[in-house]
Amino acid sequence: MYKIKTIIMQRRGINKSTGSTALLGMIPISHFSQTNKDLTHLFQANSKDTKLNESIHLLKTQTTTVKCNGKEVKIHAIQTGSVAVKQAHRSNRTAHFLTPIKISLDKNFTEFMPIWTWAIEHPEGIIVIDTGENADVMNPDYLIPAGKLVMKYSKRNFMFEVSKENEIGFQLRKLGIANDSIKNVVLTHLHIDHTDGIKDFKNVEIIINEQEYMHPSGHFPELIPKWFKPKTVKYQKDNLEIFEEAYPLTKSEDLLLIPTNGHTKNHSSVLFKTDECDILFAGDVCYNQRQLLENDLPGINVNYKESKKTFEKIKTYAKNNNLVFLPSHDSDSGIRLMNKIKLEQK
Repeated sequence: MYKIKTIIMQRRGINKSTGSTALLGMIPISHFSQTNKDLTHLFQANSKDTKLNESIHLLKTQTTTVKCNGKEVKIHAIQTGSVAVKQAHRSNRTAHFLTPIKISLDKNFTEFMPIWTWAIEHPEGIIVIDTGENADVMNPDYLIPAGKLVMKYSKRNFMFEVSKENEIGFQLRKLGIANDSIKNVVLTHLHIDHTDGIKDFKNVEIIINEQEYMHPSGHFPELIPKWFKPKTVKYQKDNLEIFEEAYPLTKSEDLLLIPTNGHTKNHSSVLFKTDECDILFAGDVCYNQRQLLENDLPGINVNYKESKKTFEKIKTYAKNNNLVFLPSHDSDSGIRLMNKIKLEQK
């Protein structure tokens, strides 16, 4: 029992944390993996399975236009591949400190879920939210730098489908968006399915909440480019109703980085206040909108109490505002963005 308590209490700074200590020390673990060996014939990217190949080719970039301060602004929903996790990882109504073990023992995977990133062609400059996954995750040796424990755990519990064409850099180029036109990349948190595309933004300013950077959970610095030195920011008090604090990402303060703690201790989301609706790019607050509406907490979080508070804040905000809610792994997020479908509660 002493060892278990020690593992739970461990926390490491971003520059001190190795892959193995991060995995043990933060319970929970992000989506990071290579295909389970027992399922390789079903899930490898180069599989000849027709349905799988079709699903890969169906990955889409979906674009919509909103009005912001009277000006038209394009928003691109960019899917950087897909991820599958254990059912107990996505939903677990009996949260417990032994949840990671329960996840490992679970034999059932979810369906493949999208890994969304977002690009906003704001009048002040293009802002990218999260960077998604890259195709290197399909390499069996990719996680070696993070340690053997990470390799073993990930192979057992997570599966990815990512090709080079899915990577955010490739897709932005297809959209005609060059790096020198990007104002900022904003990270919601430091799990690798949100940071593995950082490699495509070497000369772009990257923004992250200071506390998430200083006290990450489930982060593997061994997989981050050595040049990575983000701009860390602090929230400003009394900047936003319900959430009470925020960091303005634009001078017009229509794009705000806000605290949505729970998935990681200092997880953030990005709120875009447009003339038509408010849009919340919600990172990993939950896997899908249904979970929010039904108070079905994700199966593994750093702090379940904080997740509950975040759920309530988002739903309260949605009662007072026309809110479009977009988690990063919700298969319907792209559709809800295109059609500006508001979060409706019973």
